[in-house]
Amino acid sequence: MNIALLSVGTEILLGDTVNTNLASLGQILYSNGFMLSSEKTVSDDKEMIQDAINEMLQNNDVIITCGGIGPTEDDFTKEVISEMLNLTLIVDEDHLTWMKSRWESRGMNMPSTNIKQAEIPEGATKLNNTTGTSPGIYIEHKNKHIFILPGPPREFIPLVTDELIPFLNNKFTKVEKDYEFILFFNEAESALAEKIDNFKPEGLDIAYLASKGIIKLRIDKNSVSDSLLKDFKYQIENTLKENILSYENIPASKVLLNKLKENDYTISLVESVTGGAFSKELVNHAGASETLIASNVLYSMDAKKELLNSEPIDDWKILTENLAIESMNKYNSSIGLAVLGEAGPIPSSNYKIGEIFISICIGGEISNFTHKLRGNREDIINRAVNNCIWDLLNLIK
Repeated sequence: MNIALLSVGTEILLGDTVNTNLASLGQILYSNGFMLSSEKTVSDDKEMIQDAINEMLQNNDVIITCGGIGPTEDDFTKEVISEMLNLTLIVDEDHLTWMKSRWESRGMNMPSTNIKQAEIPEGATKLNNTTGTSPGIYIEHKNKHIFILPGPPREFIPLVTDELIPFLNNKFTKVEKDYEFILFFNEAESALAEKIDNFKPEGLDIAYLASKGIIKLRIDKNSVSDSLLKDFKYQIENTLKENILSYENIPASKVLLNKLKENDYTISLVESVTGGAFSKELVNHAGASETLIASNVLYSMDAKKELLNSEPIDDWKILTENLAIESMNKYNSSIGLAVLGEAGPIPSSNYKIGEIFISICIGGEISNFTHKLRGNREDIINRAVNNCIWDLLNLIK
């Protein structure tokens, strides 16, 4: 069974919008026993949408579209598909009434252009969109299954989980693949692959997924026998133990939060170069408030002076240490962590771009780390955050 996604939107191809729906759909499908077979992105062009749908109908059982079903003149995914399948668009009066009532509740009249959102292809099934005004649509055509869904992630994802997944569960057999994941840090992908190739058994299906300095090793558990898989993981544990971040397929920040909670640690942060990116990673996870006491983003020397209640030291290594200690003391946290450095592209100090200083104070013990990172500003900030996580994890293991 093949599943294809067609993403519609010129804004995606221009880089104005990041297509997070692709990653979300892939993850949701896999976690429910299905796999996305292919994906294509096209601009807001009727001919290109039609060509893409025709191609997908040849090779796929389920076609999902996202985007192009709003009220504006460049939203015509629904119209193109209806025309291709010779289906008449009919206004759903109940949905239209509901839409008008939403506008009226805000003291406004609904523009006539929005009526098209209430149009449903003849014989199609309307899918309830609980977070937006454009309903999803399901069409069965010659044993092919087409789901026309809105583009905004907050509308797309609920329709996938509430409508698409139950449909697939009832209609198709789940994929037999079963994956395990191991997360690595502080090792280049090529170097990691070279080491693993020395003991990887023949036939074992693995893949390396690198992002922001973290490498995720995906292992197909069903591609070799249990004994070979067990020996392979034993070799990894013994050969690469110092680089293993986690045996779970979870973000590095979640690994850290779990370890902090396990040890009943609380933490307070001082961020300069990362500008709050570290604390943002932590608060992305429910329950972060049990561990994260405070986070100060201190960019200027005056702000650092205010926290220290003294003149900041020009030596950033010592300054970082002082900030970590003061943060721990001020907020009475188990751990104080400070991170300073240069992210570029224009240096604001005598330090080199990519030079990062991290100080971690746990009780009366202070640990200092210096990293020289490469990449653009965003790369350096992301990698600095991951180094904060890695350095702290190594101290509290």
